[in-house]
Amino acid sequence: MRNKKIILALPIFAMLVGLTACDIGSNNGNGSYVDITPVYNDNLLTGSGKITVWVGNESVEFYQNVADDWVDVNAALSPDFHFTVEVAGHDTGSVAGDLINDASACADIYTAAHDNIGKLAAGKYAKPFYDGYIYDQIIADNPTSFTNVCYSVVDGKRALYGSPYIGQSLFLMYNKQYVTAEQAQTFEGLKAAAAAISTPTKKVNAVTVTGTDGYNYSFNLLAQNNETHATSLKLYEGGNKATGSCWAQGEDAVANLRWAQRYFGEENGLAWASSSGWEQDLSNTGTLALISGSWKYNAFANAVGVSNVGVAMIPTYTLTSADVEGTTAEVGTVMRGGTFADCKVFMINGYSNGTKYLAEQNLIKYLSTKTVQKDSFVQCDNLPAYNGAATDIADLYSAGSITESSYNMAVAQNDMFAYGIPQPFVSGTFNTYYYSKGAPALYQLVIENKSDAYATTDSLRQVLYRMQYIWQKGQEPASVPSTLPATIESK
Repeated sequence: MRNKKIILALPIFAMLVGLTACDIGSNNGNGSYVDITPVYNDNLLTGSGKITVWVGNESVEFYQNVADDWVDVNAALSPDFHFTVEVAGHDTGSVAGDLINDASACADIYTAAHDNIGKLAAGKYAKPFYDGYIYDQIIADNPTSFTNVCYSVVDGKRALYGSPYIGQSLFLMYNKQYVTAEQAQTFEGLKAAAAAISTPTKKVNAVTVTGTDGYNYSFNLLAQNNETHATSLKLYEGGNKATGSCWAQGEDAVANLRWAQRYFGEENGLAWASSSGWEQDLSNTGTLALISGSWKYNAFANAVGVSNVGVAMIPTYTLTSADVEGTTAEVGTVMRGGTFADCKVFMINGYSNGTKYLAEQNLIKYLSTKTVQKDSFVQCDNLPAYNGAATDIADLYSAGSITESSYNMAVAQNDMFAYGIPQPFVSGTFNTYYYSKGAPALYQLVIENKSDAYATTDSLRQVLYRMQYIWQKGQEPASVPSTLPATIESK
């Protein structure tokens, strides 16, 4: 029997609320633009046909139930409403590629990570929202940081293309059979725990990551001062790649990079996954902790045993004299690993039949309300994206509606939002420049520091300059200035 406990008021009965100004002072790297004017449609929904929806595999049954409720409510209100909804599971990580390959074979409404919005909108693989009621909900319910990245500019017109409904961030999962809760608070503590169980024939590493790309290994680049949250890092600030919008050459960035280099090189420190894979490394106690997201929780639990799973924020580390050598960064500064604090969004396929357009927006509004997000968390462990979710999660735990592990994982992610930024890749160009033009590989080379190729402070500065150049121009510089740091002109 379908779950009927989620019945929501439809936007056709909503009170008209003045639309919050859309201008966020950004042109998304696409020149000047005008904001579209949302339209408030108070007519009953009419039409017929099947609307298909893609969500994560773990959420299919839940969202099918919610979509069926939406159908029932609308059918009761309007004799000319004859839509049905079919929800299917699909990998969020592959959806952009699937749309580009053949959008006509993809769902009418799909789930995407917000950093794909720009390239999907630019390629006309997504339709903008024009309904005023979904605009009101997105702007009222979500943090500004999430709302901002849901805009894109196409043909000189800026509009919202995504509705946030799941939040996510990186955090620490650790094997509490060997790591105490206190040790899990610092990278130094993790290393001590690994050293304590190492033997002459078996070295144990403190922590690993699931990949060396610019996302799964980003905590060091995105690190912030633990007390002040200060960081010199800039990634496409203001939604563009103009001069000053990117900056990788700060004194803290140099010190953070040297710390990572040192921690990787030390016995029992950071390690990349072995050829056997990070799951096997954790299973055989070759590694004690993992920095990743909730999508890897089950795999981590399978590797170390459900009863041995501990979760925490990404730990802190304290800069030493060796880390700050040659910089103005201060010895003893406590940094916390950072994260991309992201959202998953519902989007409308640009190839979807236009007769469904209004109904699709209405359905997305329904699926991404606070009530549905909260119930999705209870039933599917999907972390809500809306403002104030932390309070609701605490209330759910107090009421016994969620397990302790679900609560702890949610708290760790929510706490990491304060040390995170949304992936600011509001265009496909930014996404490609950051991930696919060689910057992550440069960062990895320095950390590995084979043959002491990057032993000097000057060599670290050169690499950070090269990374920033790639972010802004999509290619390596022909040469590196003799005096660093140096401004990189966008033209």
